[in-house]
Amino acid sequence: MRKLLVVFCMLVGVMVMAGCGSSSIGGNIIKDEGALVKIMDEFKNLDGLKGKEILVFQDVNVYTGETGNRVIINILKPGTEDEVDNYEYRNGWGKARPVQLSGSGKAINNCIPLAKLDFTKVPVMYKEMETKIKDIEGAKIKDYFSFNFWNGSWYGSLRAESPRAKYYAEFDLNGNLTKFKKS
Repeated sequence: MRKLLVVFCMLVGVMVMAGCGSSSIGGNIIKDEGALVKIMDEFKNLDGLKGKEILVFQDVNVYTGETGNRVIINILKPGTEDEVDNYEYRNGWGKARPVQLSGSGKAINNCIPLAKLDFTKVPVMYKEMETKIKDIEGAKIKDYFSFNFWNGSWYGSLRAESPRAKYYAEFDLNGNLTKFKKS
């Protein structure tokens, strides 16, 4: 009995230690309310970003599923107009990595304040996509969501696939469906 108690205590200790220091969020961060918000709140509080206006450059890409949860975001380095840093979340946020830019124009002209991207709306968009594909045999939403900048506008997008077709949806920043098409 004593050996069993020792083994039990060791297992509990290992489980507690495994959970320490990890900000990993499980589940489907695109579908689960609050999961993506928590990840982005952690991002806003990273050293060098806390208390500063964060400007997102061109897109935010969110992945979930078998490969785990991942967020990729490019931001304008605070205090600059043309230097972009890349951050990646995978079981926690990594360090900033510089992004090499090409083309003419200024990076700042392709940015939006992070505060304008409402991550609470992502599960709302997911539910709307579920509604749109519910009668399509075998259709499943892809494990990918993005906020994108194109032709001067920002929007959210999701994709779905069935055995017979692919589907694409765009949403405004309030979470309203603006486009749904078979592609």
